[in-house]
Amino acid sequence: MKRMMSAYLILLGFATLYGQQGGDAVDFKKILVNHVGFTPQGAKYCLIAGNTSVAYEIIDTATGQAAFAGRTTLGGPDLGSFQVGDFSALTQSGIFQVRAGNGRSGSFGIASDAYEDALRKTVSYFARQRCGPSETGYHAPCHLDDGRRRDNGQHRDVTGGWHDACDLRKWVDATIFGMVGLARVAELHHPEWGRTAIPAEMRWGNRYFLAMQEPAGYVMNYCGGNDGNRWTGNKEGDQDDRPIHTEPCNATAQFCFILAQAAAVRLTREADPPYAAQCREAALRCLTWCRTNHAGRTSTDLGAAVAACVELHRALGEDEYRDLAAEYARRLLALQVTERGTGDTAVRGFFRSSPTDAEPRRDISHGCWHLIGLCEALERFPDHTDAAAWRQAIRLHVDDYLTPMLARSAFGIAPFGLFSKNTGGDRRAGDYWYRYFMEPGSRWWVGINANLASTGVGLVKAARLLKEPRLAALAQRQLDWILGVNPFDASTMTGVGRNQPRQFVTGEFKPVTPLIDGAVMNGIGGTPDDQPDLKPGSWQTCEYWTPMVCYTMWLMSELSAK
Repeated sequence: MKRMMSAYLILLGFATLYGQQGGDAVDFKKILVNHVGFTPQGAKYCLIAGNTSVAYEIIDTATGQAAFAGRTTLGGPDLGSFQVGDFSALTQSGIFQVRAGNGRSGSFGIASDAYEDALRKTVSYFARQRCGPSETGYHAPCHLDDGRRRDNGQHRDVTGGWHDACDLRKWVDATIFGMVGLARVAELHHPEWGRTAIPAEMRWGNRYFLAMQEPAGYVMNYCGGNDGNRWTGNKEGDQDDRPIHTEPCNATAQFCFILAQAAAVRLTREADPPYAAQCREAALRCLTWCRTNHAGRTSTDLGAAVAACVELHRALGEDEYRDLAAEYARRLLALQVTERGTGDTAVRGFFRSSPTDAEPRRDISHGCWHLIGLCEALERFPDHTDAAAWRQAIRLHVDDYLTPMLARSAFGIAPFGLFSKNTGGDRRAGDYWYRYFMEPGSRWWVGINANLASTGVGLVKAARLLKEPRLAALAQRQLDWILGVNPFDASTMTGVGRNQPRQFVTGEFKPVTPLIDGAVMNGIGGTPDDQPDLKPGSWQTCEYWTPMVCYTMWLMSELSAK
C-alpha cells in the first residue's frame, strides 16, 4: 500500500506541474501513453492510475470522433497501481489522444513511419557530438591534440570519434555502441536520408576506434577520461594534451569493436573497397587477440562474442566464424539457469554472471547481449546442429524469466536484475530478490534506459524467431517507458516527446554540452526501496550516454523494420 500511495502521489504532483495535455482538464486519472506513437501493426497501450477499471476511448484529433473504445484492466502491483488499456487492434493512421472521464492524454501518432523523426534526430546527434577536426561538432574543431600515451608519454593521433555524454570523455567501451546503433538503423530501417549520412558518421567514429587499436590487436581503453575532461588548446605537445589509457578495454567492448568493423565492411565495401579491407583486417586482428588472451568470460561478453562472429560471417561468409559463434554460444548456454527455484514466484532461464560467479547477470549499460547474441546466431544459422539448443535457451529466457518478470508491473518493464540478497525493495522471485533500478547508495549508478531498450531489441528478435507477436508487444513496452509511459509522464529523449527533465550540466568545463535533439538520457533511477526517482538535472538520470542512444535507436528500428 505504501508503494501504491507513493506512485499515486507522484502522478498527482505531475498532473499539477504539467497541467493540461491537449484539451480537457486532466483529473487524478493521469493518462500515460507513448508521446511519439506507434506503427499501425504494433502493440499499443495506455496507463491510467488507480485500482478501478475505467472505460476509455482513442479520439481521432482530426474528426473529434472515437476511433476505438475499450476498458482497462489492472496491471501488476510493482511500481504503483495502474490500469492498462490495450488498443493494439487500432491500425488506423492519424493523430490521436486517449480520453477517459474528463481527462485526455497528450497527442500521439499512428503511422508506418512513426519513429522516422526520432531516428533522424538520433543519427544527427552523433554529428553534434563529434570530436576532432569536425565542422558539425557543437564546439568544433576540438581536441586536435588527442592524445598522449600514459605508458611512455609519446603522442598518438587519436583525434575523431564522439564525446560520450554531457562531457568530453571518449570511453571506448561506451562510444563503440554508436557504431552498432548506426549500423542497425542503416540495415533495418533503410532510410533514404541515411544512405550516405550513416556510413559517413560511422567512419567519423571509426577514425578514433581504429587509431585506438594497438599492433597486438586489442583496443585501448580511452582518451580523455576523468583525468582529461576538459577543452584543450588544440596544440600538440603542451601540458593540456589528454592522456590515453593504453590498457585494453573490457571484453564486451573488444567484441563490439569486432562487430562494428564487420558491419563497416558490409556498408562500405562497394563504395570504398580499401577502407572495407582496413576494417576487415582490424576486426580479425582484434579477434585473434581476444582468442589468444581468452577474453570473454561473463554472459554479457559471451553474448557479444556470438554476435560479433555472426557479423563476421555476414561480412566475410567464412565457415570458421559460424563455428566460432557456436563455440561461444555453448559457453554462454552453460551459464543459463534451467532449474526453477523454490516458491510460487520462482523463475528460471536467466544467466549467471560467469563460470566463477553464480550471482545472476546484471549489466545496466553494456546491454542484453546474451539474448541478442543467441537470437542473431539462430537467425543466421537456423540449420546448425546447435540451433535447437539456441532456440530452447531463447524460449526459456523469454518465457520463464522475462515474461513473468515483466508482468509484475503495469509498465511491463524489465528489472535491472536478480540478487541473492535483499538490496532494497523487498521484492522476491523465488530464492532471489530483484530490483528495477540500480542501488542509489552504490558508488556508481545510472538510470535504466539502456537496460530496457536492449532488452526490447532481444524481445523483438525473439518474437520473429519464435513467431510470438506477444514478445514484440513486450518490446514495445520498453520503448514506451523511455518515451513517456512512466510515473512522470516524461520523455527522456531530447527533442522527442514532452516533459523532458532538466538536462545534467557539468561544472567542469565551458562551453557545456548543449541540448542535442536525439540524445537519450540515462533514464529514470530509483530510491533505496526501488521506487522510480527522476532526479532532474543529475548525471545519474539526466545525462546523455552513448549506450542509451544506441539501444533506443536500434529498438525503434526493430519495431519499424521495413
